[in-house]
This record gives sequence, C-alpha cells and structure tokens, in this order.
Amino acid sequence: MVSIDDEAAIPARVREAAELLMAAVEPWYEGKRGKKGGVYANVMSTGLYMTEFLAAAFPLEEEFYAPGSQLRNASGGKAKAILAEHGETRKYHSEGARTSRGTIDHARGLAAVINSAGTAAGLGAFDVAERVSLAFLLQQWFVERVREDYFEKKKITAELNPDWSIRAVVASLLQAGRERPGNAAGALAQHLVGAKLKIRFDGTDVEIDGINDESYTTADQQTGRAGDYQLNDTAIHVTMSPTLELFTSRCQDNLNNHFRPRVLVPSDQLARATTYAQDAGIDKLVAIQSIEDFIGTNIEETAGFSQAKVKQRLKELVELYNERIEAAEVDMSLKIEVPDNL
Repeated sequence: MVSIDDEAAIPARVREAAELLMAAVEPWYEGKRGKKGGVYANVMSTGLYMTEFLAAAFPLEEEFYAPGSQLRNASGGKAKAILAEHGETRKYHSEGARTSRGTIDHARGLAAVINSAGTAAGLGAFDVAERVSLAFLLQQWFVERVREDYFEKKKITAELNPDWSIRAVVASLLQAGRERPGNAAGALAQHLVGAKLKIRFDGTDVEIDGINDESYTTADQQTGRAGDYQLNDTAIHVTMSPTLELFTSRCQDNLNNHFRPRVLVPSDQLARATTYAQDAGIDKLVAIQSIEDFIGTNIEETAGFSQAKVKQRLKELVELYNERIEAAEVDMSLKIEVPDNL
C-alpha cells in the first residue's frame, strides 16, 4: 500500500467510513482475546494483510486474498514492511502469520466483517484513491493493536529490591517467569545469564561464544556452540528443568570433545541435577550450580560488594537483559519492568 503523505487531506466521507469499519472490526478483534487477555500475533498480522488487500479490491473475495492454502504474499518481511509504512520498525514476529493454521479462518471472518460494514458505509462507490486512503486508516488501527498487544503488552514484574542479595532478586525473577505460560521461565533464565556474562566479561580477553542476540529456542547445534554459552573450553547449559538426557547426551558430548560442561539450574533443581549427573556417571566431571548463585555472586563481585554499585549493577543487568529480548525474541512480554527504585 502506498503511504498517505497528508492524512489531513483525506476526505470527510472516507474518514467517516473508516470510523464505521473500525467500529465493526473492534468486536471481531476483541473476540480473539484468550483467557489471559492476550491476542495472538497471527490475528494482528491478518488485520495488516487484509487491510492491504482492501486497498486493491472490494469486496474482499477469498480467491483474491487466499488463492491457495495461505494468504497471498504473507510473510514476516511483508508484515515488517507494512508496519514500517506506519513508522513501526521494532522486531516483529518472523513468520508474519503465514504458516499459522488459524490465519485463513481469521481472514475469512475479518473479510466478512469488512465486506458487511464496507457495504453499509458505501465503500462500493469509492474510487481507487478513496479506497486506498480508507484502507490505510483501517490498517493504522491494526498497527496500533500491534503496538498495544504485541510490543507493549505487560512485561514481567517481580520484586527487584536493591537491598536484597542479588541471589534473592534473581530467585524472584525466576519465580515470575515460572508464573508465565510456555517457555517464559527458560527464556528468562537464559537471557539473564547472557546479560550477566556480558557484564562480567565485556572488555576482557576471555574468549566467549554465546553472549549474543539469539533466540532462546535457537538450538546449540544450529549455532555450532557446545552449549547455550561457550567460554574458552567451558560449555554452559542453562535449564529450568534438568533431564537425564542433558547429562548423558549434551554433557557427555562436551566431554568427548574436550569441553568442561557446567549446568545452571534453579536452586530447587540442584539435587535433581546432581542425581542425573551421578546416574550418567559424570558427576565429578560436570560443574552444577544454581542460576541464582551464578548470577548473584558475579554481580556482587563486579560491584565490589558496594551497596550503591550493587544497585547500579542490578539495573544494568535488567537493562542488558531487555536489550537481548528486543534483539532476539518476538515476545516482548518477556522484557522485565524496571521499577522506580532502580
């Protein structure tokens, strides 16, 4: 869609029609909210694409917007381009809803809403320029939904009291992650460790692989690393729930390739991880440490055990973590809310 250079010049009847369509689309959109109040990215992406199609044709016919099993021209790159036209350049969902099984159903439902409301608003009598302007305004409405329900949805909140030990603060964050659905806790743990390593080794001559901007779901094998993080000849594995396979497969593979494996788990999983290491027969060859202590001790040390500097380091830890989320993940609700006390 061509961007509208002067929105103020859009005719009144186009604006009125756009208001009518937005009023009709909003109940459809709100009806897609899940039990926890969120809206999936494929719903938002469907809105971006369907309003793009609206600029080219009305009414919206399925053979036009979905001639095959997928929406025409839908992709992560296309969604990014549409958002950029409206001034939104933050990292968006890489698939752009192209491969979502529910996207076609969403498209059909939205097309029915737009066709009904558009007919009532007299959209059939609009010329091409008027229809493009109306589609742009409606698309802008969906861009705002992306901002509100994707980029700015509720972040992780936890007690980040600088008077506590950093170990206790990390434990609070891990618990907040556990209260989120899906892999939130795992992503939180991995990126916290990455932020901590950045603080500890940035500017040193320590050879590190893994202090990067890769997604939590990126497998070690895809990166060529020996673990989630690789420091010289040490492979670090971060997990919220250790398994026997981690020790018999990944850690054993590390040992076979002359790496020193280190497994980081929540403090309440230490006994379980130790048992698995013993069952694998490599308990004396694998370092097992709690995530809380691994992060907490280093943050305290780099702050020189100074209360004022500990507070600074804690804020730096959270800010670096958030930078990693922005660069690597598509779910911005993984970001940590920085409290005023920091």
